[in-house]
Amino acid sequence: MSSQGVRRTTGWPDMSASGSASRSGVDGSGDRITVIDALRGTALVGLFLLHTIEHFDFLSDAAVPPAWLKPFDTAAHDTAFFLFAGKAYGIFALMFGISFSLILGSWSRRAGSTSARFLWRLAVLFAIGYLHGLIYCGDILTILAVMGAPLVLLHRLGDRVLLAQAAVLLIQPPTLWQVAGLLSGTAPTPAVPVHWTVYEGLMPIYANGGFWDVVRANLWQGVLARTFWTIETGRYMQMMGLFLVGLVVGRNHVLERASQHRRLLQGILASGALAFAVLYPLKRLAEGAGLPAMTAYEVTNLASAYCGLAQMAMWASGFVLLYPRLQALAPLRALASFGRMSLTCYVTQALVFVPLFYGYGLGLYRYMGPFYSVASGMAFVILQCAVAHWWLRRYRYGPLEWVWRAATFRTLSLPLRHTPKAALADAA
Repeated sequence: MSSQGVRRTTGWPDMSASGSASRSGVDGSGDRITVIDALRGTALVGLFLLHTIEHFDFLSDAAVPPAWLKPFDTAAHDTAFFLFAGKAYGIFALMFGISFSLILGSWSRRAGSTSARFLWRLAVLFAIGYLHGLIYCGDILTILAVMGAPLVLLHRLGDRVLLAQAAVLLIQPPTLWQVAGLLSGTAPTPAVPVHWTVYEGLMPIYANGGFWDVVRANLWQGVLARTFWTIETGRYMQMMGLFLVGLVVGRNHVLERASQHRRLLQGILASGALAFAVLYPLKRLAEGAGLPAMTAYEVTNLASAYCGLAQMAMWASGFVLLYPRLQALAPLRALASFGRMSLTCYVTQALVFVPLFYGYGLGLYRYMGPFYSVASGMAFVILQCAVAHWWLRRYRYGPLEWVWRAATFRTLSLPLRHTPKAALADAA
């Protein structure tokens, strides 16, 4: 089961920004900050491709492929994990903090408590996530909703305090202390993570159970699996740290005013590249050091987390720097629409691919290795981008984005379709 513990990369889309990254209130009529949508879209692409390789948390390898396919499977797996594992989720966590700051700015002009409204918004997200988790164990919306709650208090702190707290969280002191003890021989060998055992119990159900067997298993075992995974891998600390960084970035309008913050973004890009150049060789050294199994797992998990942060910094800052030159391209506009409808697209991916891979559906986990999984994922992403772009030319929000927003404000009168004037402006 150790390979399952290492391979799982569950992440989530930054749902709190969907339909909210605009310069005016909640009616969606303001000019959208499309760089946020597009950056979120890139992260959702990466996350989805990882999920296809993992057969949506059904961590069972395909039957032995023909010899000619093995190099392609290896290349697809290694490339996807190198580019996206531990990075895509980080982009979403960063976007969550940015979106929170935008929501505060938008809601501050409305009557009522913004904190209470945001907590209710997270409660609605929790409900959506729990229902989605009945189909796909790897759904993380419930954890996102719970961990987002402290932001209603933390946003009152100053930038320096937030960044200091973020730095401590991103270092992951408990894990760092444990790794130091393991390498020095002063700490006992860690036990097998609980989430490995829980996932072991789920795999036969995903392989041989019917639809309702999967739903019943995900009612509680699925919740335990993703909760223990988030805690035992240290992702909860990185998640909160990136929330706080995003809060500072959003508060200072770094993304939408990239030209004014060009030096900062270039510094982040250079720092990320330098950190990666130092950390990645150390990570590979740890992987080949012949450490005991559980010690190797803990060491490489922490090294991968640090490398992921460096790559994520390069990804985010580089994309924002390049975006002004690329935003007019049709594929990037479609990608921004894809990111704008992240909640709908994320849920749809599981609703389509879980039945394709699981035993109660087509059971394609038996035949589709990394290459075919990534190829099918890319084809579906292209389809989703096209549909999202078409949809948003006619409607203000994606279907689930509208449901979430309507539930947040407890009204069904929220307009979904564009007015003729707004539709004409979008077309232009």
